[in-house]
Amino acid sequence: WYCNIYGYLSIHITMDLTRDQVELIILLCLVYITWGLTDSIQAPFYPLEAEEKGASSTESGPVFGIIYLAMFLFGPVFGHYMPRLGVKYVFIFGVLGTAICACLFGFLGYFPTKWSFLGTSYGLRFLTGVAEAGAWSSILTIIAAVFQDRVTFVYSLTQGAFGFAEILGPSIGGILFEVGDFILPFEISGGLCLVIGIIAIWRLPKLVGSSFCKSSITSDSSSTSQSSLSSFKEMLSDSRVLLALFGTVFGAVCQGFIETYLETYLDIFGLSVSQIGVSFLAMSVPYMLATPLWGWLADTKLLPELISPAGNILIFCSFLLIGPASYLPLEPNLFLTEIGLGVLGVGTAATLTATFALAQKQALHAVHCTSDEAQSVVSGLWTSAFSFGSFLGPTIGGSLVDWLGFTGATAILQGWSAVMLIIDVFVLCSKLGRQSGLELKNKGNWERDLYQRIE
Repeated sequence: WYCNIYGYLSIHITMDLTRDQVELIILLCLVYITWGLTDSIQAPFYPLEAEEKGASSTESGPVFGIIYLAMFLFGPVFGHYMPRLGVKYVFIFGVLGTAICACLFGFLGYFPTKWSFLGTSYGLRFLTGVAEAGAWSSILTIIAAVFQDRVTFVYSLTQGAFGFAEILGPSIGGILFEVGDFILPFEISGGLCLVIGIIAIWRLPKLVGSSFCKSSITSDSSSTSQSSLSSFKEMLSDSRVLLALFGTVFGAVCQGFIETYLETYLDIFGLSVSQIGVSFLAMSVPYMLATPLWGWLADTKLLPELISPAGNILIFCSFLLIGPASYLPLEPNLFLTEIGLGVLGVGTAATLTATFALAQKQALHAVHCTSDEAQSVVSGLWTSAFSFGSFLGPTIGGSLVDWLGFTGATAILQGWSAVMLIIDVFVLCSKLGRQSGLELKNKGNWERDLYQRIE
């Protein structure tokens, strides 16, 4: 199966990539699939298990979001120390840590008391977030270094794979839970993550290059640390990087909010569990399909500065239909909600792809550090921003839903998308103005050179 996919991609899709690059893309996508499964496989049955232990939904709910809090906190840490630790070793830590934590999570069913069950759940999910922060940062650094001309497209493929796994995770988890109780889903997903991870670790030096995988610590480690700190400060002081990270937070907030509170809203339609699951697919499948398309466009056809406002326009329009918005004279309609979810999936795919491309593009223009160091830092910052949004959406969204209702909360997100659109237009106009000025300057230089040659 692996060889068949490898041969198909080599012949039909990526004629301009080497065989090693094609294999690397496949391995990275498989790794992201295993992470998507470990993150989402517990969704249908963990609340039930927690309830049997005596835990309320308020007590067990943070278990789902704490992984993103850990990624938010440790993403910049791994990005900062990546040049010293080495990409390979951070990747090994992330892959093995994620797999081990997933396997250990399956034994929580044997904990008899509520707080031993919840406390260990919080601890393992937090450690999983730390491991995934390192793994995500290392993979984004690898992608930026190996696929310099196709960074956004390859990134979008990995995110599409991750989204695909998150779609299948709850369904697979429910089936495995019925077959083997609480432990089986985690041992299957954790074991799969371990096997794929070991294969990726074994092949990584061959596919990426042993010199790139090694730590950049030399005899002068203090200068390496100082250079890494300089790149971190430079990226954080760049307003364009900060705007890209802000857009990343917004896209992740939209996803996290809908994934957490859509089920509660759909209760008004009297849907069954399977019908609610199909409603989630209305957003997830378009996101999975649109992400590689936006990535390809960002690398070949369109500027990321154009893709980002397109995504925010789609998000704005989607919240007109989901609910619909509280200020519209429309009654809740399931068909319109499903259409809105599909538009939201395409819009968030555009926003997240564009912000990643914009952040990586700014890393290439770093002045006080090498491009590799800047890309490592930006990868960590982008991971942190995405994780913060994924944590913020369910956390703040709960208060908004209690205060304003679901449709009132979506109106707040719609207003946020309008603000992001205004910022995007300002950034686009600034870029076009700089390009026009540069063209005029180059034209003036060319005329002066011509006069000198005539003289």
